[in-house]
Amino acid sequence: MEKIIILGAGLAGLSAAYHLNREYELIERSATHGGIAGSVKINGFTFDHAIHILFTKDPYASRLIRTLLGNNFLEQKRSSWIYTNDRYTQYPYQGNMKGLPKRIIWENLFGLLLRKFYRKAKHAHNFEEWIGNRFGTGIAKNFMIPFNKKVWAAELRSMSHDWIDDRVQEPRFRDVAKGIYSKKRTDYGPNATFWYPLHGGTSALPDSFLPFIQSIQYGQKCIGLNPETRTLDFQNGKKKYEILISSLPLPQLIAIIKNPPYKVSLAAGKLKANRVTTVNLGIEREEISKKHWVYFPEERFIFQRISFPMNFSPSLVPSGTSSIMAEISSSDYRPLPQSDIIEQTISQLTTIGVLRKNDQILVKKIIHIEPAYIIYTPEHRESVDTIHRYLRSIGIIPCGRFGEWEYLNMDQTILSGKRAAEEASV
Repeated sequence: MEKIIILGAGLAGLSAAYHLNREYELIERSATHGGIAGSVKINGFTFDHAIHILFTKDPYASRLIRTLLGNNFLEQKRSSWIYTNDRYTQYPYQGNMKGLPKRIIWENLFGLLLRKFYRKAKHAHNFEEWIGNRFGTGIAKNFMIPFNKKVWAAELRSMSHDWIDDRVQEPRFRDVAKGIYSKKRTDYGPNATFWYPLHGGTSALPDSFLPFIQSIQYGQKCIGLNPETRTLDFQNGKKKYEILISSLPLPQLIAIIKNPPYKVSLAAGKLKANRVTTVNLGIEREEISKKHWVYFPEERFIFQRISFPMNFSPSLVPSGTSSIMAEISSSDYRPLPQSDIIEQTISQLTTIGVLRKNDQILVKKIIHIEPAYIIYTPEHRESVDTIHRYLRSIGIIPCGRFGEWEYLNMDQTILSGKRAAEEASV
């Protein structure tokens, strides 16, 4: 029987192991499992590595997640907001403009009116043009473009748009106009209702796979791969494989392969991703907000989104306290601020009234994620396909967000691991 090794015990690797009906070795470089779907516990506070919520349209993923979590499961309606022009409006922006300055409202409406003519006259060649075509120049300028520049930490004109067509609902002028004068529906999008573990934070989901996993070898970093002998080099020895399931980021995987083809190395060099740093705060004051998260498109804020973990589940904070997670994307194009980002975050949250000057901050914790979001460049698809063809030719099945090099949510990551297991079993 062929020997199967799984590299990486994040959600994709755990899912691959769960769905394999044969022996395997699951190997993880760090001291714990879960990958970016993990959580950190500090002085009674639980912080996810970044904001994570569960939602899915896939029936199998839905059944699996509910089965794995069992009673450790909360379902709730999203309370998401946007802070711009010194006020809060409900998400989505294009459907909830009531309360914005009149100048902004008219810019947004005028842009929408022109949109249908503009779209017919010009095809979008990049992500920035796609935003203008989809939302009109007003909404693009006042929210969509500045917000996405912060999220992706990339030049939007250098990004493609094919990946997002089905992720964002196209606004209708009638609905937008209604949202100017009255409270509109906020249950748009696939995550209008979402799930979250009752206890343990997001890490409860990868933890729920453990009873079904044969074993995990922790602290084993793969430093070399010989495709001719199908040998993996680790810091403390070697292992042979016939089939390798890998959730390693593609550039990192290609970097440890001995003598990969030039075109594969060239393709790996074209893959782009950003970094996400989260500033996590535990506050000695209860119920500082009833919101789940808030988007911040304006450049004056270093973060693009804040969330309130205690509203995802009360078990994430000690009694009588609250918590905040602020997300900051960065890249070579948009470096992380050189100043103290914790104190800068606290100062900005105090300025807008989320925090008070006399609040006692019980926990201050920074978490770095790299890579974080996949950047879709025009070369993305060709580069990924080139790498994947080569990997499969040497017995390697890529999976997960960074193995597939796609913007996958947690349900999609689990399904990616399932597909890898099925491919390995053929």
